[in-house]
Amino acid sequence: MWAYAGVSIVNAIPAWLGSTMAVNLKIEVSLEEGSEHHDGLIGVIIEHFRQSLGIPGLRVSVRSPIPAGGGLKSSSAVAVALIEAIKNKYGLNYIDTPKLASELSIKAGVSITGAYDDSTASYHGGISFTNNKENKLLDLREPPKDLSVIILARGGRTRIDPNALRRFEDLFREIFSIAIRGDILTAMRLNGIAVAEILGYEIEPIRKALRLGALAAGVSGNGPSIFAITKKGEEGPVIDLFSRLGRVLVTEPASITRL
Repeated sequence: MWAYAGVSIVNAIPAWLGSTMAVNLKIEVSLEEGSEHHDGLIGVIIEHFRQSLGIPGLRVSVRSPIPAGGGLKSSSAVAVALIEAIKNKYGLNYIDTPKLASELSIKAGVSITGAYDDSTASYHGGISFTNNKENKLLDLREPPKDLSVIILARGGRTRIDPNALRRFEDLFREIFSIAIRGDILTAMRLNGIAVAEILGYEIEPIRKALRLGALAAGVSGNGPSIFAITKKGEEGPVIDLFSRLGRVLVTEPASITRL
């Protein structure tokens, strides 16, 4: 089973209002019955199903093109893909995968808000708009066409101080308003630069990407990965820039594929 990676439109920590765009990079999870100990998020998910439904022990393997702890929604994607794999294996189609992924992500300590925006985009594709405090889906939209997403993929994020972001609740509430009104690229640009400045990430690669013609650029999630959005066919200068700084992934927005 699989789920999408993603990039941030609006970080949900400051105001609980989040928006994420799925990208066409898939995290794949496979499983089989057997005795194996799993720590962290995977262990929490397996234990949830064992306690609530009595499913046996599972051996789980994950294939991911993105680094863990990079702000590219890998935890949400793993949770969504694993829950979907368990649902498929045991006929549990009544389960709301994004909501359960959000709840168990908080329980496992891998998300501050539950990242319902991330799990929703990871599951459905497209662009999610959510109230993470209430696990409420406000809207799900198709992404803009003919765009490329260039990602400087960095992992191993150190722990952040969520209060650093929460001090700017009003700013991020306004950025969310811009996004849900339809100006996705402006919201991405404002959010990505604001998160970089607040959390102390290097801002110069983002500024250079914008000067090179990117329509938006910034930190995704809580970092440290950064991304840029360009028109298709205009990726070259940003790819060259990011390639000098680390591992680069080039992809595109993912359309809605699950409803």
